[in-house]
Amino acid sequence: MEDNQIRKELNSIEIPEELNERIMNGFIQAEKEMSEPSLRKKINLKKKFLLWFSAAVIFIGLFIGSTFVSPAMATIASKIPLFNKVFKRGPIGDTLLEYLIEQGFEIKGQSQSRNKISIAIDPKQYSNQKKEVKQTAEQYLQQQGYDNIEIKIEKYDGYKIAKDIREYPIENRDFIFEIFTKMEEAGFNTSYNSYVAKPDPAELTLVIPETDYETRKNEIISIVKKAGNTFDVGEYKLSFETFTFDERERSERWANIISTLDEVLLNQEEYSIRSFGSSVKDDVTLYVQLDIPAKNSKSRGIAKAIEQEIHEFLSSKEINKTIKDDHYQIEITSKNEKKLN
Repeated sequence: MEDNQIRKELNSIEIPEELNERIMNGFIQAEKEMSEPSLRKKINLKKKFLLWFSAAVIFIGLFIGSTFVSPAMATIASKIPLFNKVFKRGPIGDTLLEYLIEQGFEIKGQSQSRNKISIAIDPKQYSNQKKEVKQTAEQYLQQQGYDNIEIKIEKYDGYKIAKDIREYPIENRDFIFEIFTKMEEAGFNTSYNSYVAKPDPAELTLVIPETDYETRKNEIISIVKKAGNTFDVGEYKLSFETFTFDERERSERWANIISTLDEVLLNQEEYSIRSFGSSVKDDVTLYVQLDIPAKNSKSRGIAKAIEQEIHEFLSSKEINKTIKDDHYQIEITSKNEKKLN
């Protein structure tokens, strides 16, 4: 009886022609340009650092159930194989970057926000390669089944980065690298360590294991202070966030699942979720906010359909291996933040 009512409600849904503005993907791709020999020596250690620069609001799209017969909703039935494909392959931005470099282009880095990928080319090759890189990138995306991602070609501007360091020395990566180098020399395990640097007002937040904070906090503060003096970063606030290794291991396992949801759903214009977020602590919570008010008669039916589809994807054999025994829950709210499930 209840399913029939939901079916009836979903069949009557009209997808808006103009989608609401999606929230920008918070994950910024780390620069791959390491042109100086001294920097090349450091790159292996630098790759250990997880650089976080923004909030974890990470995907947009309307995730509606294939259980129902509405033509607008039934298309999701074909998405599960796509989810698994993206999960195995990795983020499209990363694979595109690797492909372009394999083709011989002088690519210095890429970043992705919403449905746009920006590619930075070596300034010396910009004029000669701009058109060809754009065409090659677009062809690759079409081959991978993406027709909704815009490619933007930019000239790599090393001077701009240097200028930013002068204006905001707290963002000097050599300063951060020095901190983690000295911590490793002191016997810290920095494999999972990360940081957040905020330029104005200047603040550095170190994300470190809970045990290190509880037993060696003063030693870490001393290391940071010496590194700050070495690179003359000026006055700044130092703060800490802690984690357990169980939490970080769980977070890494779920990261690819979350980015897969992000990528597949972000490029489906017929869907319209307002925002998606996640929290990975002792339990995993997935947060979905609809762009529909709670008083809308369709809101709870849509929420139930979304919840069923997420469960279907997470219960697939491939994903279940990654989730292991983790308990997860899904919280779906309306546009006005009223709980719907």
